[in-house]
Amino acid sequence: MIERAVINAGPLVALSLLGELDLLPTLFSQCWIPQSVFDEVAVAGIGKPGAKPLQSEDWRRRVRVSPTPDPLLVMELDAGEADVISLARHLAPCMAIIDERRGRRIAQQVYGLNVKGTAGILVEARRRGLIDNVRPRLLELRNSGYFIADSVIAAACHAVGE
Repeated sequence: MIERAVINAGPLVALSLLGELDLLPTLFSQCWIPQSVFDEVAVAGIGKPGAKPLQSEDWRRRVRVSPTPDPLLVMELDAGEADVISLARHLAPCMAIIDERRGRRIAQQVYGLNVKGTAGILVEARRRGLIDNVRPRLLELRNSGYFIADSVIAAACHAVGE
């Protein structure tokens, strides 16, 4: 697996909701958060899931300013996704951690990046023995209001034999 990752807001919030944010530095030797994503989750999102854990010194050291994104990214995606893709391209080889379908598709098909989402992170953690199961965690996310498609849950569970 790729050793570097750049993480978008959605997966940060999702993993925080599960109390599993520490999976990221366990799975990747380097994990980075674009400044815009940090600001979205930890500054503008004060009091919301994900904000408090990111305010720790350990996570603040992982914040990086992204290179200026391509105009295509700025037009098609939100600022966080655009910065994740831009920074991942700059740090290649690098995994872009994005949940939103459009951002994932652009990262993979247009820029050739490796991409995982929250479900993919949980699958990898399960394969490495870091967590016991995937399905209950994905259902917990859904029950807390985080959108996860049935097809994503089914694929993740199938990948780990649940």
